[in-house]
Amino acid sequence: MKKTLKIIPFAFAALLVGAPLSAMEHDDHDGHDHGAMQPAANQAMGMGQLHKIDAEGRTVNLTHDPIPAINWPQMTMDLPVTSRVDLESLSPGDHVHFNLKLGRDDVYRITAMEAVEMEHDMQGGMAGDGEEGSGHTGRE
Repeated sequence: MKKTLKIIPFAFAALLVGAPLSAMEHDDHDGHDHGAMQPAANQAMGMGQLHKIDAEGRTVNLTHDPIPAINWPQMTMDLPVTSRVDLESLSPGDHVHFNLKLGRDDVYRITAMEAVEMEHDMQGGMAGDGEEGSGHTGRE
């Protein structure tokens, strides 16, 4: 019985060392697309147009351009805003540049936002309005 108990730790150690080595020999990963496995960023910048500002509720409704860093297409949505953002300096209709950060609760929040001057192109500026949304977590 004592010999069996002495052999068990060595057998277990051999399994721990051998399993990763055999896995490495099995697949060299050269042909894999690891870019597709990357999660969305936890911070991003965006451009958009404000539609509504709820200073008391600390949310804004805006239409933003695509945000590739977090895999968001152009859309109209409600986004929460942190207390660091001065909503009094902004008005509906303003074109804005904003920073997003993913919170521990998996919700993106605007952490900085400022109005910017927009040059209008042949199609009248930013893309047209979409439907209002209710926020986006980026975890689809």
